[in-house]
Amino acid sequence: MSSVLSERVRPLNALQDLFEECLAGNSRVAVVSGPVGCGKTELLNEFAAHVDANGADYLGATASRVEQAVPFGLLAHLLHTTQIPSGPRARAMRWVAEAQSVLTTRFLQGGRTDDVAPQTFHGMCMALLDIVEQARRPLVIGIDDAHSGDTPSLRCLSYVVRRLRSQKLLVVLNESPHSRRIATLSEAELPPEPQVRFVRLPLLSPQGVEDVMAEELGRAQAQRLAADGYAVTGGNPLLLRGLVKDNRSTVESQSSHFRVADGFSQALISCVFRYEPEVLQVARHLAVLEEAPSVAVLAQLAGLDAETSAQALDILRETGILSGGLLRHAQARSAVLSGMTPEERADLQTHTANVMFKNGFSAITIARQILGADRVDTDCAIPVLHEAAEAALAEGEVEFALDCLRVALQYDTDERRQAVTTAMIVRATWRTDPYAAYRRVGGLAADSRAGRLSGRHVTAPVDALMWFGRPDEAIEILKNGAEGALATHDLVTSSHLEASCAWLNVVYPERSVEWPGREAEETTATGGVSPEAWTKRRAAAMFRRNLTAGPDAASVGEAQQALRHYALNEGTAALLLTSVHTLIHAERLQEARQWVEGFISQARRDSAVVWEALFCAAHAEIRLRQGDPRAAVQQVEQALALLPARSWGVMLGLPVSTALHASALTGSTSPAVDEAQSSIPQAIFETPLGMRLLRARGHKYLADGQVSAALDDFLAAGELAGRWGIDNPVAVPWRSSAAEALIRLGHHERARLLLTEQVRMCGPAHPRVYAGTLRKLAAVSSLDERLKLLTKAAECLQTCEAPLELAFALHDLGWVQQELGQYSKGRLMLRRARLMAEQSGVRIPSPAPLATDTDEEAARGARPATQNGPLMEALSDAEMRVAQLAVGGLSNRQIAGRLFVTVSTVEQHLTRIYRKLNIKRRTELVGALQAAGRQEHGGSFR
Repeated sequence: MSSVLSERVRPLNALQDLFEECLAGNSRVAVVSGPVGCGKTELLNEFAAHVDANGADYLGATASRVEQAVPFGLLAHLLHTTQIPSGPRARAMRWVAEAQSVLTTRFLQGGRTDDVAPQTFHGMCMALLDIVEQARRPLVIGIDDAHSGDTPSLRCLSYVVRRLRSQKLLVVLNESPHSRRIATLSEAELPPEPQVRFVRLPLLSPQGVEDVMAEELGRAQAQRLAADGYAVTGGNPLLLRGLVKDNRSTVESQSSHFRVADGFSQALISCVFRYEPEVLQVARHLAVLEEAPSVAVLAQLAGLDAETSAQALDILRETGILSGGLLRHAQARSAVLSGMTPEERADLQTHTANVMFKNGFSAITIARQILGADRVDTDCAIPVLHEAAEAALAEGEVEFALDCLRVALQYDTDERRQAVTTAMIVRATWRTDPYAAYRRVGGLAADSRAGRLSGRHVTAPVDALMWFGRPDEAIEILKNGAEGALATHDLVTSSHLEASCAWLNVVYPERSVEWPGREAEETTATGGVSPEAWTKRRAAAMFRRNLTAGPDAASVGEAQQALRHYALNEGTAALLLTSVHTLIHAERLQEARQWVEGFISQARRDSAVVWEALFCAAHAEIRLRQGDPRAAVQQVEQALALLPARSWGVMLGLPVSTALHASALTGSTSPAVDEAQSSIPQAIFETPLGMRLLRARGHKYLADGQVSAALDDFLAAGELAGRWGIDNPVAVPWRSSAAEALIRLGHHERARLLLTEQVRMCGPAHPRVYAGTLRKLAAVSSLDERLKLLTKAAECLQTCEAPLELAFALHDLGWVQQELGQYSKGRLMLRRARLMAEQSGVRIPSPAPLATDTDEEAARGARPATQNGPLMEALSDAEMRVAQLAVGGLSNRQIAGRLFVTVSTVEQHLTRIYRKLNIKRRTELVGALQAAGRQEHGGSFR
């Protein structure tokens, strides 16, 4: 038995049992039912071989749907064999000819063609009786696809069986039960049981699928791939053969999936086309759907009655083609639609869209049909495409949203709707590529000036122009839109324009625009008619507070409330990003990091590249503040990889400034950051981000020894802060940065003035900035004052997550302790500080000496300690004390008396000191210690 029939033992045994009854002198009829492709033909062929091998005659024929209206057409095929004597066969064929001659006349007269005259039917029955009775051996008649046979032939066979109950005759009828001619066999007036038996042939089980595959692909491959084979074919042997054909030479040993291609498609087409046309019609409508419809909707789609549609569904389901009410595989959908012309398919999907619209399907579902048709036939299609685009954006399906909007723009002829569609395209494109969206802003600005935009769409050109550094044009559109909105009392449009105005005022402080007819307090305190516009205004207000005063408890509470309350979407992204930065500046770094990592994941799921990149930039700042500059640079590089530099606009200052700070600490460079730095727009220096960038660039200059250039950038940042009224050291501590450069240049008094003022402005409530300022102030203070300032700075930094700043403060404190003679304590402090810094990939230079020169070249010549570490760290505390006294001019005996040790002990210490410092005599000791001191004191502040 073939592998396809491996699960057909029971049905075959049933036929063989009937054959044994036939041999015993009992006429029988077997009706074998099952869907197309389930193996009925193979079962019949297998049984025919068994009949021939056991001394019986087998007459076989296959019915055809195209001959269903031809009376006795099936019997004519059956009798066309030399196994039947010529005389009886000739008489039977005369009755066939008579019946078919009458057929022609009836066809021309428009009457029934599937019926015959009683005398013709009786004559044919007698002729068939003679053939059966004259048979010399038992006779088995097998009819494949009996459901497509003509009724007179089937009735004639049934008549013979009933008349010859004791004749050795067996009739086997293969049929598919759920077809349009479901009453065919009932019309044939089959005899009752036990003369007739029904045999059901189901689809293959998963094990049966594996057995079939094993024969073609080997057992090992079959065991690995059987699950996929069953999932694709549903156990239909015909489909499985096609699938195996596709993979006979292409299955790879490590692959876990089938290649579903032409072999499967051809088998599926064969299955569907062997059913009635209504089945194909239903299959084609199912092929363009993504959700299983109800029978009532399917009937409307296919233009059939509900009963016929339900029957067609049952056929497809029993054939194994359907799963969950839809075609099992994408290749099945392609195969079913392959016979249609592009025009026919467009008509199909347009009709489907119309039916769905009438039945209240979702906009996205309808839009998929419109896109498939690639045409718009009715005005209602444009609003549906708009609604679908909005829904798709909410689900993160950006490309689908853009497809909807492109089709709407292509076929719409209404100028106002075209402007709205363009604005929606800009918004959707902005998520993944702001620069591509920006290229449409010119036309969109013209639409805005012409009054064709309203509601949330009116700010699309304004926001894009602000982002890319064109505030003057944004202001023009704002003023023009405000006049129109206020004149028409369009509160929604006015609300959105006002929100963009609030952002323009905070992002471009020198371009401040006063919104007409609205109190500022009302602007930020009420939700108004547009919640989205309100959250946008709220974000602008929070951003301004961060710039002007820094985050306090109320600001932090508001930020936390926003983060808990709002999900990330187009309307809340600005508020959530600003809230995260509020937590960052409030030193709630771990809390901010948790939110940022969640938003990055969500933005990635929503295909919102811009949001992901902005939160990556925020993540970079968090990592930098947490003392991991290398991780900060990696996050910046990720942000720049997500969003090319040209798409960042003025927001490019966020990642670049963080990367510059990190580079100043580690001394490393990043090609991606260098390239981005060359793309920074000049307009950024009209924004608060420009202050941030100037300070970061200044620290990079300082690390590279360009002290004057660094000072220029620090002072420029301060000048902008003062001019814009946002001089807040928590946001941009430019004074301490400038003081560091001034110390390097020897201008200590100017540095002290700046640092004293910054201490007064920020206070301990902002520990990072406050402690950093104290640390730099210590560099221009007396030794005793240094100890107090650095101790206070270190204590302050213990209250926040600032490991690098703490390492710097402890390192400076260690040096002060050594200068005060606390060698052991100072050495431990230095080692602890260096270890903390090196864990972050940062090497700490020691504090600068109290220089008095103003020569920039002298400052530029200062360099960090060498890789081998300070020379004097090799000396023990005792050796250090001996060395210092020896340098002071004391003799060995005087040193021994001062330290209460023997002269021999002093000599031993000096011997070890000479060896460690690589010198030979006391006269070289002063120079060696001075060189070590210069090595220790080189470098700049961090």
